[in-house]
Parts: sequence; structure tokens; C-alpha cells
Amino acid sequence: MSQLGDLYKQVVLEHNRHPRHYGAPAHYTHKAEGLNAICGDQVLVFLNVVDDTIASIHFDGESCAISTASASLMCEFLTGKSVSEAHRHFQQFCRLMDKNTPVEHVPELGQVNAIAGVRKFPTRIKSATLCWHAMNAALDGKEFATTEK
Repeated sequence: MSQLGDLYKQVVLEHNRHPRHYGAPAHYTHKAEGLNAICGDQVLVFLNVVDDTIASIHFDGESCAISTASASLMCEFLTGKSVSEAHRHFQQFCRLMDKNTPVEHVPELGQVNAIAGVRKFPTRIKSATLCWHAMNAALDGKEFATTEK
């Protein structure tokens, strides 16, 4: 396996076994549910936005290892970012995960790039992007998100 493949496997396993920011917080300002009806992944994303900054972000729900790892990475990465940065990073992440684009790495996404290995498994891309869709929906004032077009 390549070094990038090894990194992908290690990151997914670590964040699935020990997810960061897991569990519903006592206080939040934004919340959305994400559902991937095809595989059954369900994720709730909770954000506490203060002065246009994501002060905290958590997730909860029932999902596969890839979805859990992606949500854990996303929460770590977006904490402290502005709402506009979060929207921009959502677009970057979606482009990174699009199997039809040549983008294989987005420097601005840092360690989140490790999840891009899922592109080798196209049926799992929606699992990796579900939490990002829920986060984006929550920031847009929507209560529900899906990975379906």
C-alpha cells in the first residue's frame, strides 16, 4: 500500500476508534441532521457560533467508520474558523471528494486531506461527505441535509 493509502487507513481507524467532538453538547446555536438513505448513515451536527466564529462543533449519530472519521476530522478542523471559512472549506472538501475532478489534495484543508483516500471507493464518498453537508446546512439555517442531488 502507498504511503498515502497507509495514512488514509491510519486516520480513518484512529478517528473511528477515538472520535473527537463526539456527542451532543449542552449548548449550540445551529443544528442539522444528515441522512444517507442508501447506506443508513445518520449524523447530527451541532455548532456553537459566536460572533461569526465556530466556537465549537460536535457530532452524534449512527454511521460507518468512514463517516465517523470524516466527522471527527471536520470538527477538529473547523473549530475556530469563521462561518465564511467553513462554507469555503465545504466547497473545497466537496471538490476534493469528487471522483471526476483531478484535485487530489487541497493544502488549505490540512489533515482533512487524509480522508481523500475514500475516492478509491466511489460508493463510500457519500459517507465521507455527509457530515460536511449537515454542517453546511446547519450554518444555512436548514435542519436537514442529504448527499442525494
